[in-house]
Amino acid sequence: MWYQGDDDEEEDLLFSPALMARRASESWIDTPPVEVLATQTSLQRKKSLPDVQELPRATRQMPREEVSYLGSARREEVRRQIDERERLRANPLLYLVSPQVKDWFSRQQLVLVVLFINISLAIMFFKLLT
Repeated sequence: MWYQGDDDEEEDLLFSPALMARRASESWIDTPPVEVLATQTSLQRKKSLPDVQELPRATRQMPREEVSYLGSARREEVRRQIDERERLRANPLLYLVSPQVKDWFSRQQLVLVVLFINISLAIMFFKLLT
């Protein structure tokens, strides 16, 4: 007797509104579910390291003169940076005339003009109110 009731519940589940809506919404999908796709194709893993034979090889070595020139240019650049850092540490006002600040002002010229106009308009507006 209780078996018959359980069968009715299964039958009710087959025709439940949620299951019917799911079937209707999935009826237009033409690709199989992910579970089916995973079993049909074998997974191909991505290689963790590149193949050494396929890497490009250096075609030539640098001559000693070029290595010496590049090394001395790098040492000179590092020396210049250290010297500039020491001068800026000694006189912080030099930051205002440094090339980086000048470049920043030239890049932000339009923004600074708009900011100046907005501030001047705000001051005029407050003077009109008082």
